Amino acid sequence: MRQNQFGIFLVSLFFIILSGCTSTSGGNYGRDYALREADWIKEGKPIIFDSRTWNPTEYIENHLDSEMDYVGEFQKVPFYVERRQIKPYNRIYTKFDYHKYRLFLEKKNYDSN
Repeated sequence: MRQNQFGIFLVSLFFIILSGCTSTSGGNYGRDYALREADWIKEGKPIIFDSRTWNPTEYIENHLDSEMDYVGEFQKVPFYVERRQIKPYNRIYTKFDYHKYRLFLEKKNYDSN
């Protein structure tokens, strides 16, 4: 009986240790966004959307994916707005990393900053 309890204890301890070594954060999902960011964004070229010119900024903002709405795609790069925004939008974003988005401002708004 004592050996049986000791065996159960060892197996339980093994699984507890094993479970502590696993990640529950979703692994590396999205970790390579910055590495894959389009060259045209890195070069500062704008997005043309809604007949307006949107320039990339150096600002990276934290947003949950559930807070963002997909509104379009430019040169194969999807872009988003905050779910609370209404048209006419004053900021758009591209995905930069997990829960991180690069801010784009309209040319006239960006010039005044």
